[in-house]
Amino acid sequence: MNNAPQNQDSPKTVSLKLFVTGRTPGAIRARLALESLLETHPDSGLDIKVIDVLADPDAALVDNVYATPTIIRSGGGIERRLIGDLPSVEKLEIGLLLEAAA
Repeated sequence: MNNAPQNQDSPKTVSLKLFVTGRTPGAIRARLALESLLETHPDSGLDIKVIDVLADPDAALVDNVYATPTIIRSGGGIERRLIGDLPSVEKLEIGLLLEAAA
């Protein structure tokens, strides 16, 4: 019998952290792409956190983020980072290997 909670230990749990700097055009595009990603994967169980490095610079240091926007995917035995312009859902899916995780 396995009583382990089905959260971050579950192989299907995928965590995404989006690091942005304020409300710059790049940050806005990245947020919109992430919102669109959620709309195309509504039942994926993605755990998403958006971190503004102006408000929380220590979080960026902990995750070794030195440029924004940066999105980090972890979970399911995979860690991936995308840095720079995040213009489309398709590129996010491919770059973050989300089709394999979904």
